[in-house]
Amino acid sequence: NFPTHQGQTSPPNPLDKASNPESPHSGFSGYGKLESSKQTDTRRITHISAEQKRRFNIKLGFDTLHNLVTTLSSQPSIKISKATTLQKTAEYITKMQQERAQLHEEAQKLKEEIQLLNTAINTCQQQLPATGVPITRQRFDHMREKFREYVRTQTLQNWKFWIFSIIMEPLFESYNGMVSTASVEDLCRSTLTWMDQHCSLPALRPMVLSSLRLLSTTTAILTDPSLLPEQATLAVTQGDPAAALDHSLQPAPRQ
Repeated sequence: NFPTHQGQTSPPNPLDKASNPESPHSGFSGYGKLESSKQTDTRRITHISAEQKRRFNIKLGFDTLHNLVTTLSSQPSIKISKATTLQKTAEYITKMQQERAQLHEEAQKLKEEIQLLNTAINTCQQQLPATGVPITRQRFDHMREKFREYVRTQTLQNWKFWIFSIIMEPLFESYNGMVSTASVEDLCRSTLTWMDQHCSLPALRPMVLSSLRLLSTTTAILTDPSLLPEQATLAVTQGDPAAALDHSLQPAPRQ
């Protein structure tokens, strides 16, 4: 034993520090254990939550299959295992695929039938007359007589109207032969068709040019325009406007 001197203290023992609960080293060790325990709890909670979510999704999927598959939904009170559910679902999918293939085949047949019917309709339409429903000869002649009577009345009032009628007569003939008055719908439809075919500029230009050429070569409009009033009156009073386009209708030269 070494003597102790008054006023001196012995050095601290390391073993005492380690065993002292108030030692700083002892605090760090306890904190590490606490953190490790918290991490373990967090991982366990996360794992449990993921497992519950997975099981919920599986249950939701099987419930959806029960509602979609008719062989399962028709027996809601019977407990069906998951294996049976999957088997019934596979059978139902196979059945639906077969029905889909059958419907696709029927739809293809209907499309082919529609195409054949359209071809037959087009063939029938091509066999119809270009002017639509045939117009009776009696009605055609009656309209022509009405037109000539109107031309005669207007020409006797003003001989210039006769020149206008010569230009317009081909247009009237096409209208008289094409437009149908069987009903209001037929009148509108055939009139629009007539306008598209005969009243466009490409159709009017040659028609008017032909009428003017005929008027210029069969009347005195170029050689002696003063004869036109007499020619016009003679044409409408003889009952046949076409006769005025004959050279024999030209009056004798003035003395």
